[in-house]
Amino acid sequence: MNTIPRRKNSTVPRWTGMDLALLGRVRKSSIIAGVFFAIPFATYFGLQASVGWLAGIGWSLLNLHFITSLTQNVLTVENRDIRRILIGLAIKFPVLYLTGFLLLRNQNFPVIWLMAGFTWPFFVLVLKAFGRAYLGMDNSRAVSDTQS
Repeated sequence: MNTIPRRKNSTVPRWTGMDLALLGRVRKSSIIAGVFFAIPFATYFGLQASVGWLAGIGWSLLNLHFITSLTQNVLTVENRDIRRILIGLAIKFPVLYLTGFLLLRNQNFPVIWLMAGFTWPFFVLVLKAFGRAYLGMDNSRAVSDTQS
């Protein structure tokens, strides 16, 4: 197998930021910023819009939690716990999607605000990834790893 030799002082960027800690920070930032924005949304667009925004964020974060859990349980080098995988699938698909359907069918929450809230954590994730890339947070770690 051919491998490309790496120079000792190479500054080739390496992405190391997409881990569980990043998803935890996204979850926390989404909740804090989402609640912060819910207050002016309630003032300018009404209470239903604000509650729809928060319900969409909650729905999205719950979905992200189950996706993370399933990914961890399925993509592992250790023995897979089939029981945990099946429980995760049994909860995620019927329960979470039924909840989403009921939220969308409910006339009290505007659909546009549910969808805006649902996309909010993904927007936060993209901003955090761009921020890490712009600040070079992963590059400095890659440089220090190659020098040791």
